[in-house]
Amino acid sequence: MKMTIVTDDSGNILGAVQGHSMSETKNGVQATVTFAPGHQMHMVEVDDDMATIDDADVFQQRLKQHLPKH
Repeated sequence: MKMTIVTDDSGNILGAVQGHSMSETKNGVQATVTFAPGHQMHMVEVDDDMATIDDADVFQQRLKQHLPKH
């Protein structure tokens, strides 16, 4: 499954969304997500079971496995 993980300039995870698109158009309205300078988007491939994790700590630990090491 494709995911986009967003980190701040210190490498801390700010959030993650399924897919690699940061914009969507629906019913003629377009929304785009942008981030402040210094934030990075990491477009990664993760295991399909990521969508079923309901424990925030486990989810974050699994996300960290897909980030580049500093």
